[in-house]
Amino acid sequence: MQAQATSSKSFADSAQHLLGGWFQQRTAGLLVLAVGVGSLSGLLSVSFWHAIRLIHLTGTIALYDHVRPYLDPGGHWLSPSLWAAVLPAAGAFLMALLVRWTVHAPENPGVATVMLDARTSPGNLPLRYVPVAFFAAALIIGSGGSAGREAPVVAMGGIIGGWVGRWLGLTRRRREILIGCGAAAAIAAAYNAPLAGVFFALELVLGDYTAGTLSPVVLASVAGTSVCRALEGVGASHFVVPPYHIAAWWEIGLYAGLGLAAGLVAPLFVATDRGIHRFFHGLDRVPALFKPMLGGLAVGALALALPQVMGNGYSHVQDVLAGKLTFALLAALVFGKILATSLTLGSGGWGGDFAPLLVIGAMLGGAYGTGMDHLIPQLDLTASSYAMVGMGALLTAAIRCPITAILLLFELTGSYQVILPMMTAVAVAIPVSRIFLRRGMYHEQMAAMGGPSSELPETRLLETVPVAQVMQPQAVTLSAGAPYREILKVIATSTQLVFPVLDSGGRLLGALTFQTLRGHLDAVELADLIVAADVASEDIPILTVHDTLERAMLLFAEYDFEEIPVVTDLEERRFAGILTRRQAMAARARALAEWEMLEE
Repeated sequence: MQAQATSSKSFADSAQHLLGGWFQQRTAGLLVLAVGVGSLSGLLSVSFWHAIRLIHLTGTIALYDHVRPYLDPGGHWLSPSLWAAVLPAAGAFLMALLVRWTVHAPENPGVATVMLDARTSPGNLPLRYVPVAFFAAALIIGSGGSAGREAPVVAMGGIIGGWVGRWLGLTRRRREILIGCGAAAAIAAAYNAPLAGVFFALELVLGDYTAGTLSPVVLASVAGTSVCRALEGVGASHFVVPPYHIAAWWEIGLYAGLGLAAGLVAPLFVATDRGIHRFFHGLDRVPALFKPMLGGLAVGALALALPQVMGNGYSHVQDVLAGKLTFALLAALVFGKILATSLTLGSGGWGGDFAPLLVIGAMLGGAYGTGMDHLIPQLDLTASSYAMVGMGALLTAAIRCPITAILLLFELTGSYQVILPMMTAVAVAIPVSRIFLRRGMYHEQMAAMGGPSSELPETRLLETVPVAQVMQPQAVTLSAGAPYREILKVIATSTQLVFPVLDSGGRLLGALTFQTLRGHLDAVELADLIVAADVASEDIPILTVHDTLERAMLLFAEYDFEEIPVVTDLEERRFAGILTRRQAMAARARALAEWEMLEE
């Protein structure tokens, strides 16, 4: 038996090696894998949507037909709305149990997690997260938690793509591309929008538009959309969009105002989410198992006043598009949905924030359009038009994906006319949101997880190179008590331009440069009295061994220094080495050259 098992394992390893070699050496192999990952991601998207519906139906039936008769036999204690408010807490508790029994990790793998995986160690996320994320997020959304299905499917598709690449032993670059393929297919299948899926992967998940990336991502997006259409129908979509029109040419200015509103609401969403996340994280006396349930109870309590905040909210977006909601309700739902989503996800619930952003944007746009219609009744403005543009504007302001948002709206509406208002709103929303939110929401989440946070490809690349890897650990230093004559002698015999001054314990006190010495060159009569500590400048740039090459380049650009001292950390300031501008530029060139080689 043991020999048979060993033989089977040897055969599997050989097959894996042969397949990996074929897929690695041929471009066609990568395209085949892209189609496979995209198809599987599309299938997951459709299955996940049906699982959410099934859990919602099952949970409602179980609550009303089986639980309520025992707890409230006569139906006199609690009204149906109060019973419905209990559902999010019940779903959150079941989700917490599932996560505790399986992956033992309370963190929700979302878009930022997949982005971080693609940028650092592609394929490092374990495959077991896929079934756990499937059922955990379905429990949250199906029970009424305010979260979306798109981000979990993006995470699942990205994890599958990375795992396939790692299992086949593909290069880092090919694993990264397969992660983007899974993400593209997830968005494409979710909205029946293949173009939006492609640019979602290029703009956010991968962050580049090179030819080697584009082809597999496009094929994956087409495959995911094809699977969705085969299972759900060609016209499958969350929304029935009314015909789009512009009342007058100067109405474009009104869409600029909507962009301004979206640019202000997006930072509010991010700040609320962070604040509630910190609040639940700080509840040390509450076991982690019960925190999602508390968030679910809070969402249920909020739903007693605003029942529309429960679930993903797409049905209420359809109500906005049909003009069924009043201005007051729309305005209330903007803030209610922000709070409900933050409570669901901030307390530890698994789910996405992509869909809630679209819902909040629709409410914001609907309220704005309704208000403008009351102010300018002669134009006969259509609130649904502003609701659609509001979805894309808020999404862009929060996560910085302008091309994805424009194409998503175009594919949902099928109207070229929506592009001009959408571009106007996006162009205003991004700079306004940057005043309060320097980076996109997912990039901020990556930074919080310790990953590269830049939205620019080159800057993101430099964020992966640590200063400790580039600096020279050996450098000419001066002791704090070194006399003036010794200082001159050291400077005269060294090619260094900056001389760190250290105390007896090796701590950096400051540095000597030619600029700082210039005022003491004529002090020959004081040569026996002046020591290095007296003339060392404390106003110098300092790097730590944990800093990245990106920060080093920023300091070199800000200060007129050719060399920057490096310390272990800013508290102890123990000297570790020195980084020269030439070393930093050479390391930058090497990093870019290696990246370009991976592209080929």
